Formats: sequence, structure tokens, C-alpha cells
Amino acid sequence: MLWEGGRRDMGKREGMTIKELEEKSGVRRSTIHHYLWYGLLPQPFRSGKTMAYYDKSHLKRLEAIQKIKMDYLKTAKTSRVPLDYIKHRLAESYSLSGGREPVQKGIRRKNPERLRKKKEEIIEATLRLYADRGYYLTNIRDIARAVGISAPTFYHYFPDKRELFVEVIEYVVRRLGEEFNAVVKEEKDIGKRTVLMFRVFYKHYTQIGEIVNQLRAGVAIGDEWARKRLAKLYEEMTRNIAREVHIGIRNGLIRPVDPELLGFFNILLNEIAVHRASLDQKYSLNQIMLFVADMLYHAFLTEKGKKVFGSFERFRS
Repeated sequence: MLWEGGRRDMGKREGMTIKELEEKSGVRRSTIHHYLWYGLLPQPFRSGKTMAYYDKSHLKRLEAIQKIKMDYLKTAKTSRVPLDYIKHRLAESYSLSGGREPVQKGIRRKNPERLRKKKEEIIEATLRLYADRGYYLTNIRDIARAVGISAPTFYHYFPDKRELFVEVIEYVVRRLGEEFNAVVKEEKDIGKRTVLMFRVFYKHYTQIGEIVNQLRAGVAIGDEWARKRLAKLYEEMTRNIAREVHIGIRNGLIRPVDPELLGFFNILLNEIAVHRASLDQKYSLNQIMLFVADMLYHAFLTEKGKKVFGSFERFRS
């Protein structure tokens, strides 16, 4: 044994090399290294800078992990097993002879309203944690604690952290769209409507900003999933603005431009405005938005549009 009475035997070479552990367990060494890095396996005994030895506990732990994965895949509608889930199951002393309790499909079948409310509660808690500490420092254990459920129970509602992230995006975009639609429906004055739409965007930006940042980071390293999600997110955010631009062009208020592009750049300018205001105290958000409004006012409105919107002083009020 490598350890006896809590002491490492540093005499003769005992235990398995990574190659031997790979052969006996059937698990690739890259996966073993990943498990070690993530904390699913205990660190091996190292006799030097390069030599590492593994014992039977590593082999048994790998067998337990494989069993957890197989049990999970029997009921989950995904080909990926979240590492957080494996870690929690191991922490609960997952039995090598026992099985995993089935995912509570009854929640979904018998009480869809309860499922919807609990998922929204989890999403709301996640958004608060995102705003407070960011995506990467928000873990499933913290989310579960904020909602008052156990970490394993979390997986009854979401298969993993990425799927939760997907539903968080959809939830935020849906709420943003609903509020945009309410403004368009209730406020007929086009100038006031424009201001109100920015206020809606600003109200949700603390949630949207963290999501956008994470997706952009994924795009930067070539993540195709992140690229598609980011494109979809901007498509959803610009839809209402593009529709307003199209109406303005049709009524001769805005000079002929691509409505989708102008809608997209409106969103980007709003993001930049909020970001610049957060850097220091030199400019208030109102000052920055007046600058943006002035730029858009003179760049895209026709003479008729300027009369309808009124003088630029209208924006200042």
C-alpha cells in the first residue's frame, strides 16, 4: 500500500503508474488528469517532479465514477454527465453496489406548474449570484443553497450548469421582450417610447451583461455553441428596435438604412454607454446617453423625423 497508518511509504516503488491505471480502469489518462484537476480523484503519491503513483483507491474511485455516469445516462436526456453532479454523488458516499435514485419525472408529469415555478426560482437565484460574483464563481452548491434545496435535487430541474445557463438566457430575453412589447403597446409617442425602451434595457443590463460577457469569451476561443447563442441573444434583443426602425423608415422619419443593423448598433451603443458610466465618475449615464442620442438624432433622422421628435432639447428632458 502507498499509505499505511496515515504515513506514506517512501521506500520502494509501489502503486500504479498513470499508464497502468489507464489500462486497469479503461479510462483515458486525459480524463484521469481532468478528474484530478477537478477534485474527483485524490492526488497521487509523487516521488519526484515527474513520477506519480496511484493505488487501489484511485481504481475504486474511477469505478464509482463510471457507475455514477452509467446510472445518470439511463434517465437523463443528455450525453454529458455534469462533473458537479459526480462530485456531489461521491461526496454522499455513493455505494458501489447501490444505484442512483431515478430523476423525479413525476414532478414534470404530475405538476408542471410546480416545476415551472421552482425552475424560475432557481433561475432568479442564479441571476442574483451572476450579478454578485459572475458566472465562473457561481457554482451549483451555492445556487441550491440560495433556493433552499440540496445540490442533488438541483439536477431534478436542470441536467447541468450549461443547461441552466441556456434557460437563464431564454428567461432574461423573454422578460426583456415582454417589457419592450408593453412599452410599444402603451406609449404612442415615438420619442418617449425610445427613451422608455432604453430604460427597460438598462434595468435588465446587470443580468444581460454577465451573460453576454460569458458568451463573448466562448466565441473568442472558438466555441461554436457560444457563437450561436450570442447571435440568437442579439437577434432577440434587436428585434423590437429593428421593428421600430422599420416603421420609422416607412413613415419617412428615418432615412433608409438596414433596420437590423441599426437595431444591433443601438444595442451596442447602449452597452457601451452603461459600461462607460461604470468606469469612473467623470460622466453620468444621462450625459453619455445624451451624447448617443445626439449622434443618432443627427445621423439617422430625416428632416420630417426631426420635426416629429422635436428639437434635441426634447431628448434632454
